[in-house]
Parts: sequence; structure tokens; C-alpha cells
Amino acid sequence: MDTLINILSSHPSVKYGSLLLAYMGLVRHLRYRRINALLRKYPDPTLPLRNLTIAREVVGNLSDLEFPYINVVSLEFALFKTYAIPSISKILVATKQFTNNCLRRTDDTVLILLEMNEGHSRNVRRTMLEGGKEDEEEVLNDERRREIAAERLNFLHGHYNIKQGDYLYTLAQFIQEPAVFIDKFEWRETTLLEKNALLALWIFNGKNMGIKDIPETLDELKAWADAYEEEHSQYDPANPIIADVTIDLLLGHQAPKFMHPFGRKAIAALLTPRLRKAFGMPAPPAGLTTIMETALKARGLFIRYFMLPRRLPRVRTALRVNEHGKYVPAFHKYGIVYGDGYRVEDLGPEKFVGKCPISFHPSGITPATGHSSSLQDL
Repeated sequence: MDTLINILSSHPSVKYGSLLLAYMGLVRHLRYRRINALLRKYPDPTLPLRNLTIAREVVGNLSDLEFPYINVVSLEFALFKTYAIPSISKILVATKQFTNNCLRRTDDTVLILLEMNEGHSRNVRRTMLEGGKEDEEEVLNDERRREIAAERLNFLHGHYNIKQGDYLYTLAQFIQEPAVFIDKFEWRETTLLEKNALLALWIFNGKNMGIKDIPETLDELKAWADAYEEEHSQYDPANPIIADVTIDLLLGHQAPKFMHPFGRKAIAALLTPRLRKAFGMPAPPAGLTTIMETALKARGLFIRYFMLPRRLPRVRTALRVNEHGKYVPAFHKYGIVYGDGYRVEDLGPEKFVGKCPISFHPSGITPATGHSSSLQDL
């Protein structure tokens, strides 16, 4: 018996196999370390509903450290779902912003939302990269950037006759879809703490946007959103117009042109029958949905056991203003729109640049540069 053990233990495949299992165990342990620490720190999963600072910390961990890729995909899908509501797609077609310049329209939307929500992760990344000391002035500026982005969003939306129900349905997708995608395709499922943090953060954003009658529990929100979708998600010629230009943008970034026909089928495979009907899309080939979902789940398993956790939050918005008073994105998700940077108050259609009224902030931090300024300068 000892001889057999010695032979097996000396065999290269046994040694490498043992090392592989040890590595997999280590990766899994490290992967769960952050969420376990958060659950010990905040044992009551309802805490984010009463404390926005906690909600931002938990959402930042979820979206920028644990699941940065699927989180972005889920938000893209959340926006895509809203285009199946004719009252939304008709406005987008009428403005011609999507059909004439989908890249800029999409990047503006994404950057405004990131400016509203990335402040906590920006501060964490900046602090870690700059010696571990928090820059209090930049923390104040992060909050001011969030305020300006919210004001800008309200200013832009104020030019269009958007129904309260459409606002609330869109908000519900931003709350629900990240958890849905993560639970289905990532290396672990979301916790109730994380779901409540998403709910709290977007309720805060929604109230700042003037959205009324926002359900205050996850179950109530899901019931409302499901009922609204069943009633209002239906085919209209405007729906596929917006869907097609959006898919072209997404595929143009993700895959070479010869793969676009397959990419369209793959996207259709991830949609529900109701959404495919609302967009006028044909059913995907038999088995493609299973193949797509299996591939995404396999990715999640690979990450759980083979990919070490991210050390720094993945943040797209700039940590600091540049010498020209602009914020240069850390990377360009769909294509280069703001290679030289942007001012938060100028995000959106070109015809509205310089036309957003920005309220004075008692800190004296200007929206454009992040540097101190007098009231007269504003």
C-alpha cells in the first residue's frame, strides 16, 4: 500500500492535480472573502434601505468589484427592454438622436448614469492608488458630480413628454436586472443585502428624478413592473428601429462584422418571447438559448475557481478633472466619443451643450473643473 501511495504521489499528474485543486480552493476562498466581510459588517440585510452610504458601498462592491462585466450587460439589457414600450421608443425615434448618432446617445446615457452612481467606487480606487489617504475635497466633488448628473438628466428629460409609468418601469429594470443576470450567470448569486442596496440606491435616484409612487419593497416593485410590461410591452414599428441601431452598436463593439448575423440570433435567444414579439424578432434557432445560457454559466464557474478577485474597482469615469477642466473616461465602451473628456453638465445632445442650469453649491466647487470658484464665476 505504501508503495502504491509513493508511486501515485511521485507521478506528475498527481502533483499537478493537487496544485490545481489547491489553487481552485484558494481562488474560491478569496472570491467569497469580500461578500463574507460585508455580511459580517452589515448582518441586517435591511440596513441599506435606511442608510444610503451603506447602500452605495454595497452596490459599489457588487457592480465594480465582484461582477463588473455582467453588471454592465444587465444594465444594457435593462435599457433594451424599455425600447419594447412604444411610448418610449416613439420618443426616441422622434428625437432622431438614436437613429442619427446612436454611439453618442448611448455613451451620454451611460456616462450620466455612471456619474450618478460611481462616486463611492471612484473614491475607493483613488484612495488605493494614491497612498491610502482619502482626498476629502475630491469626495465632495464626487457628490457634486452626482448632483450635476442628476440635474442634467432631469433637464434633458424635461424637454420630452415622458409618462410617469415609463420612468418607473425603466427605474424598475435598473433595480431588478442586475440581480437577475448575476443570479443566473455569475460565479455566485446576489444576497438580500445586495438586492436591498440596489433598491435603495435607485429609489434615491428615482426620487431625485421626480418619479412618483415608487414601490418600496422588491416584491411590490416586481409585481408592478411585471403588470406594466404585460400591459404596455407590445409591437410598434418604432420598437425595431431603436432595437436595430442598438444591436448594431453593441455588436460593432463586441464582434467582427461577419459574426453579426449570429450575434443578432444570440441576442434574440436571451430575450423572452414577449420581448421578441414586441421587437418583431423571429424565434432563435432551436437550442441556441440553451447554448448561450450554458456558455454564460460556464464562464461564471470558471471565474469562481480560476480567476483571482479584482483588487481595484473597475471605474469608467475619471478619478480627477484634467488640466482642461474635463473628465476623460478611463476607457471607451462603445467607441470614442469623449476622447478629450467632457464636462458633466454638457453630457447629452449637442444642441443642449451649455444650456443646463446648474445650481450653486455652498462648497464653491465648480461643476466643470472641480476647483474652487466664486459665485460670480458660475
